[in-house]
Amino acid sequence: KLCQSHLHQGRSMPTQSNTRPNIVVIICDDIGFGDLSCNGSTMIKTPNLDLVAGRGARLTSMYSGGPTCTPARAALMTGRIAPRTGAARVLFPGDNRGMNPNEVTMGAYLKGLGYATGCFGKWHLGDIPDSGPLKFGFDRYFGLPYSNDMDPMIVYRDEENVEEPADVASLALRCANEAIEFIDKTPKDQPFFVYFPFTSPHHPITPEDKFIGTSEAGLYGDTCEAIDFYSGELYKHISARGQIENTIFVFTSDHGPWWEGSNGGLRGRKFETWDGGMRVPFLISWPAMIPEGQVISQPVATMDLLPTLCNLLDIKPDSSMPFDGEDISDLFMKGSIADHGPIWYFDAFSLNAVRKGKWKLHRKRQTWGGEKFSQWSLPQLFDLERDPGECYDLGARHPDVVKELNDLMEKFEKSLNLAEADDREWWKGSTLGDSAGWNVQKV
Repeated sequence: KLCQSHLHQGRSMPTQSNTRPNIVVIICDDIGFGDLSCNGSTMIKTPNLDLVAGRGARLTSMYSGGPTCTPARAALMTGRIAPRTGAARVLFPGDNRGMNPNEVTMGAYLKGLGYATGCFGKWHLGDIPDSGPLKFGFDRYFGLPYSNDMDPMIVYRDEENVEEPADVASLALRCANEAIEFIDKTPKDQPFFVYFPFTSPHHPITPEDKFIGTSEAGLYGDTCEAIDFYSGELYKHISARGQIENTIFVFTSDHGPWWEGSNGGLRGRKFETWDGGMRVPFLISWPAMIPEGQVISQPVATMDLLPTLCNLLDIKPDSSMPFDGEDISDLFMKGSIADHGPIWYFDAFSLNAVRKGKWKLHRKRQTWGGEKFSQWSLPQLFDLERDPGECYDLGARHPDVVKELNDLMEKFEKSLNLAEADDREWWKGSTLGDSAGWNVQKV
């Protein structure tokens, strides 16, 4: 077990390979903040994830990199806002594009440090093989390149098509088995990184038969309980190997829930930059280093995870790909950090809102046809500490705060120097189809 004094005395992590922590990052597709029992659900039981939260920290103000799948994953994997990565909007089969090939991902950084790296689940950062996981630092891959409502649905092993159409109901089981096999084949003196992006509970919902009826929340809840079960299988297997004490185990979601699921009482859902679309569950356990039973409310972002790992592992970041995320290791180790930069709310290339401290300013909004009247009084200012549901616009009472945050957004936008993109309003070229998939006009 690593000595707690390393961090309390401000020292760096030891660099010998046999002391580096194993790392597991689980991200769900569309699970809501309120869908975990440790976050208040009374209709869905998540005992395994509750255990992870109890053995580490549960964050209640963690923000995703975007309200849709691709940008959220791009920000998590690179530590950078999605518009910088070339993956700012949802990618579809046939787009023939992905993240910029020079992006350095979590997989690449850890592989460079000697980690065995495996991705098991939904990639959604570009076509395979040209923009697949093996091109971005992963040794192994098994899963779907896109969402489970997009055709064609192909299961890949590394860069080989091994199943078409995909048997989606069994994917969680098979991905868990692949991840466990990968862990078992990694020598114990070599650290491993398992990236496990579930394809669920994204619609259409198709849980395994053995989970149907297990929850009180319909098929959606059954699928969430399956997610808890397979997350627990990974946790228990690592524990049985005697490695859980020195394993960083993370569970989160890409964004808020779609039309089912609980946003935890927040306003908005997937696709929207209300907090319900971008505030996500986040659990982290590392028994050797992180004190147990913490509940942390300080606003931070999923793109902070990679800079944090780089700091803990003494990895020098690539200066040509500077992070937008920040090192938040003190948040887990000591329960707070002195300060954190603004939280940016991007919808594709559009910077819709910013949070700084308790204040959130909404300057733009994409509502996907809902709440169209909420556009009329923009900009809108909310006190998220008093009003987490974003119900009361305080802009008229605090014009100085509105100006400060608006100036902050304009300054950040100018600093990005992003080229104009033809797909800034990519949704206008697509129509939502039925459960068989999306009918997409290429843009």
